[in-house]
Amino acid sequence: MRVLVLGAGAVGGYFGGRMAEAGIDVTFLVREKKKRKLEKKGLVIKSPKGYFAASPKLVTIDKLESIYDVILFTNKAYDLDEILQSPFPVKDGAIIIPLLNGYAHMEKLRNKFPNSRLFGGIAHIFSTLNDEGEIHHFNDIHSLTFGHLSKGNEQHGRKFFDACSSANFSIKYSDNITVDLWQKWVLITTVAGATTLFNANIGEIASTEHGISFITNLHDECINIAKSEKIQVNDHDLEQQRHFLSDKESTWNSSMRRDMVNNSKIECTHIFLELIKIADKNSILCPSLKTAMINGEIYMQSLL
Repeated sequence: MRVLVLGAGAVGGYFGGRMAEAGIDVTFLVREKKKRKLEKKGLVIKSPKGYFAASPKLVTIDKLESIYDVILFTNKAYDLDEILQSPFPVKDGAIIIPLLNGYAHMEKLRNKFPNSRLFGGIAHIFSTLNDEGEIHHFNDIHSLTFGHLSKGNEQHGRKFFDACSSANFSIKYSDNITVDLWQKWVLITTVAGATTLFNANIGEIASTEHGISFITNLHDECINIAKSEKIQVNDHDLEQQRHFLSDKESTWNSSMRRDMVNNSKIECTHIFLELIKIADKNSILCPSLKTAMINGEIYMQSLL
């Protein structure tokens, strides 16, 4: 089984590296500058779950061939359109698993690769790249969840699941990946919205007089948007989210806030605005979410 990972950053580099460590044939699709850096320094993972370093197999878009059985999209959502506009050969029946935030990308991938087998995927990890390009993983959480969108593709997905079973990360096969994707969207929107708006982590916000109330209102808005699309969100899972979101001792941050601190682009359009569009379509009020989006827009304009 040949696996292609788009990107070798904090997510793609980690999970792709762990797959390669387990003996899976993994190639990373990267830009030329990143390719030179990896050829010089290698792929390095520093993690509580184990150190790993290797010289990875690399390819650039101009040398890409349609030889891969599984393709993992681990790029930032704002890079997807550029990727899809480039020549991108994919063999018929290849499994495509995007690990992007939000949901709007699913239709774009379905339209671009109609002869592929499209799955939904979620990465659970707290990791980043340091100045040397090394992947730093911060805690014990490192899991992938994926599942079929079409029942006929399940047996093909199970083969990839079995191939990853020996890799040094947790993996779960979901029979209802659409709900899982939406529940993650609800959660990351709440965390990213609150932490970027107030430039603070969840515990710092929750410790203020009205912090938990704001987080709860934002969370409820996102839940109501999901329900307006007839998504059967799991009440137990949402209660667990609420518990984490109201923890005054939490140091939980968002990657979007870290990107702001680093003066990098953020995914506010793909995480906030796409949800707002659905809310407006279905007449769902979401003033807190729109406030977070305004903050994100102002930040993005400052980068121009």
